[in-house]
Amino acid sequence: MLFAWITDPNAWLALGTLTLLEIVLGIDNIIFLLWW
Repeated sequence: MLFAWITDPNAWLALGTLTLLEIVLGIDNIIFLLWW
């Protein structure tokens, strides 16, 4: 059952949250670097 997480909403929620954080933090780092 390697792909059991595909049908698990909690897995998608966690993945979405991590992706969102990654994007937000990535943009934040770019802005921070541009300011300097």
